[in-house]
Amino acid sequence: MKKTLIALFSFILLTSPTGQAQDAKAVIDAAASALGATNLRTLQFSGWGFDYVFGQSYTGAGAWPRFSLPAYTMTIDFAAPAMRDDRRRAQIEDPPLGGGFQPLATEQRLITLVNGAYAWDIVGDNAVASGFRNDRQPNVIGRTEQIWLTPQGFVKLAASSKATTRTATLRGAKKTIVTLDNATYGKLEATLNDQNLIEHIERWFGHSVLGDTLIEADFTEYKDFNGVKFPTHIVQRQGGYPLLDLRVADVRVNPAVAFDVPANIRNATPPASLVAPPEKLADGVWVFPTYAKSAVVEFRDHVVVIEAAETEAQSIEIIDGIKKAIPNKPIRYLVNTHSHFDHIGGMRTYAAEGATIVTHRDNIPFYQQVWSNPRTISPDRLSRSGKTATFMGVTGTQLLTDGARRLVIYHYAGNMHNPGLLMAYLPAEKILIEADSFSPPAAPLTAPPNALVNLKHFVDSVDRLQLDVDQVIPVHGRVTKMDEAREILAKFLTK
Repeated sequence: MKKTLIALFSFILLTSPTGQAQDAKAVIDAAASALGATNLRTLQFSGWGFDYVFGQSYTGAGAWPRFSLPAYTMTIDFAAPAMRDDRRRAQIEDPPLGGGFQPLATEQRLITLVNGAYAWDIVGDNAVASGFRNDRQPNVIGRTEQIWLTPQGFVKLAASSKATTRTATLRGAKKTIVTLDNATYGKLEATLNDQNLIEHIERWFGHSVLGDTLIEADFTEYKDFNGVKFPTHIVQRQGGYPLLDLRVADVRVNPAVAFDVPANIRNATPPASLVAPPEKLADGVWVFPTYAKSAVVEFRDHVVVIEAAETEAQSIEIIDGIKKAIPNKPIRYLVNTHSHFDHIGGMRTYAAEGATIVTHRDNIPFYQQVWSNPRTISPDRLSRSGKTATFMGVTGTQLLTDGARRLVIYHYAGNMHNPGLLMAYLPAEKILIEADSFSPPAAPLTAPPNALVNLKHFVDSVDRLQLDVDQVIPVHGRVTKMDEAREILAKFLTK
């Protein structure tokens, strides 16, 4: 009996993992067969619908701006893996509240690609490098993720990943759940119906603002396209917010595709630093250039930073640069202009430094809510420190001073970009730091900027407050003079 039990126990140990793997493989093979994915190399689907600009809501917890998609085409090479996303977007929000370069005067063409380790955009006839997706993921990861968030892409990724299966009853129907543990993309999970068609896919990743975050896709109304079954209605959400609502009109099976990486993209040398060297604009005033630049003001015994960078990695570089430029003075305040995600992705890093977050009063409940989310996938400095962030709410005007230097923070209500917009003014230096009301272009404008109404509101606010401004430090765009904003209004406002 003892020998029999030992032999039986050994048999279970040896065969159970293999049995589970075989069960998972059988489920994945059945799904691949049902979906027509077994011999599928490339795929193209097109249609129309709506998309939403991630993290650019008018208010912190509000809905993200929605845009019409008159045309949308995604082309995929599963083996590479490679993907081309080609969409036309049109204004739909009225009034145009929130970010996303609203209001769009004409249709906007966006073409984004990824091939292996390279991601780039097509602007006009040129291939240009790009940094972060609007959901704050690196482009290579975020764009390749879209391949695996298709039914056929999921089963192909599942074939090369560690997979497990289980059954569950959802809304009264028995479903099969396939869970993947992928070395690059982490945990993904798909729900299969009794026809082995995928109805739902989820992926978890660490997000700089939202913490442990779920991106999910629902697939309904499957149709057969030359032996491939594909959903004709796709809905994506992230962190509970809608991202994409697409009606698929056409699917091409195994089309000839080419995703050649342009030479300027392939041969580009990655920057040694995420942040450009700081520029000194006045005594005790610096700017650290990134896409969302940070302005730094030195006081007698401390430092104030206006605006965090997009990510913690960028904020860490800026903080290190501040400590070199201004040694032995703590960062006491981080001034946050508004709640859009490209302005708050690196904000928690300053809270970990012990800085008080200065923001509009109405932003604080939103920040406290999302900062309380779990951060187990990508722990940041604040979550590892165990510290609790300190906030200072601004309504109207807030003065920061050491008796000598004065920094005045103004809330200028009524801007359609965000209701809690703050700007920071140094009266002695005649320097104004602002975000998204005035983002000077690299070249002279030949057409009105999209948000001309927001630029007018900004200039009117400066005049109403009777601010004597020479230099403007925009969080996006080059440092310039206040006169340029007035010249743009004079050129385009009456046309």
